[in-house]
Amino acid sequence: MSRVVSKLVAAGSAVAVTVLAAAPAVADTADTAAVDSETGPVAFANVASLAVTDVGDGVPGGSVISETQRSPLTPGASKLGESRSALPGSDGERAAMGPNYLLEIDHHDVSATLRPDHVPSATARADYVLTDLASDTTVLSFESSATSVECVGARDVAAGASAARLALIDAEGELTPVPLPDSDGEVSRSDLPVGASVEIGDDEEATSDITVRRVADFAELLRQDQWRDGDVTAVSGWLVEIDTHVRSVDARAPLGLPGSDEADKADGADESGARTIRTTLVLGGVSCSVPHGFAAEGRAEGEPRSPSVPVTIPAGAGAPGGSNGPGDPDGLSVRAVASQSGGGAVTWGTGLLAAGGVLGIAALLLARHARTSGPRS
Repeated sequence: MSRVVSKLVAAGSAVAVTVLAAAPAVADTADTAAVDSETGPVAFANVASLAVTDVGDGVPGGSVISETQRSPLTPGASKLGESRSALPGSDGERAAMGPNYLLEIDHHDVSATLRPDHVPSATARADYVLTDLASDTTVLSFESSATSVECVGARDVAAGASAARLALIDAEGELTPVPLPDSDGEVSRSDLPVGASVEIGDDEEATSDITVRRVADFAELLRQDQWRDGDVTAVSGWLVEIDTHVRSVDARAPLGLPGSDEADKADGADESGARTIRTTLVLGGVSCSVPHGFAAEGRAEGEPRSPSVPVTIPAGAGAPGGSNGPGDPDGLSVRAVASQSGGGAVTWGTGLLAAGGVLGIAALLLARHARTSGPRS
């Protein structure tokens, strides 16, 4: 036995190439435990993301997508670490989304899982508080928010969203509770004393309208490029849209009566310089996808499997104008700009997965050698 181990260790990379190439012939059991990375069942989970989808002239602004968990290729779970406690979480993220909004994230539990039967699922639980720092005003709070998806089969997918309490700012600047939106409904408030996440001019003022509803389509998620869908996809999350109406202070109180030249001039966007900035947040965005014809697989508990390697897509910050436009059918996505702390997560995860596969196959080879080799008479 020791001679076999020595040969495997000494062979190094040659073993990796050879064993991976021969895997279907000698390690079919381990192979069946992994799913296809491009088309197989997969789940994703994200605690929070923000994008300025319109800076006021139809052009998208910056965006920040926090770390996204992807389910491993073999049964196991990827879970968000404890370091993410706010959005923005760095100077780079603040530069992308603007200096005025702070989303505090507490008590989060975010994970994407591939079950032993290859069923993908994802959950995101957290408390959220959104503050407008420019006016020191609390805009929104979610207590015990929970979103989830599960794809048991191509014809059996489920999505859910709940919270213990949702509160929004009112016209007087007070935070008051509102009913939680149902699956097809929304909650909205208008003419609120809230500004935009980006800065506005010293000679301008703003009020905002806020709408909260459930994510209903994959295109509504804010996501990195690596976050994909599939033939059948279930999604969930809370979609928060803030329309900030910015106008010149001089246009606040037109002198003319309705219908007069002065009033008509103040009402025209081109004349008064008024514009609307749209900021979109997705809280607890999750998805799971399976190919056509997928069904949960039966698998014995003691059956050998390749090692499970968690996968985290690093947080990404998109520069103004770098995101897809509002009419893009693929939704709004950004390329992940790696931070110093997590930039290599996907690369190392892929490398570790390959190395784990090699070790798992090597283990099977050793086991077979042990069964076929015994004390010689």
